[in-house]
Amino acid sequence: MAKITRLSLFIINRVKFRRLVLGIPGARLSNFLKHTDAYVFNCEKDELDAQYPPHEYPGLAKALDWTVEELLPPDDWDAGDGTKVEKIVLSLANPEDTRLVLEGMIEDGFFNKPKTLAEVVKHLYIDREDKAKERAVLERVLGELVKDSKLKIEDGMYFLE
Repeated sequence: MAKITRLSLFIINRVKFRRLVLGIPGARLSNFLKHTDAYVFNCEKDELDAQYPPHEYPGLAKALDWTVEELLPPDDWDAGDGTKVEKIVLSLANPEDTRLVLEGMIEDGFFNKPKTLAEVVKHLYIDREDKAKERAVLERVLGELVKDSKLKIEDGMYFLE
């Protein structure tokens, strides 16, 4: 696992969170930033020390329909002493991360119109065969959100109450 600064890790996870909430594929964001298709994938890969340099922040914010301030940590955030930390990037294989993303999608209005599981899977780009674990976690977390009354399900469609 690569090591990067806490700020770089914060930015990577913030970008990935917003990208997933909005349903933006990594290749599209890479192209928006005028890089090869793999640029964002490499930044999000735990094993690589790739990260977004500060000059990319305005472009990232624009692509994610945010301001640079929304991309950065809050003013009272403890950036630490510059010691590098393990690069652990948000993952839809992790139930806590999946819940965070789904709650972001709820807040952003994704479920204002009913969605099938297939539509949610496609939005999150986990519709490939190698993403079975992520799909299983997604189904479980959607069930928890229904149980917690954050979403309703009827006729296989997830929606807000």
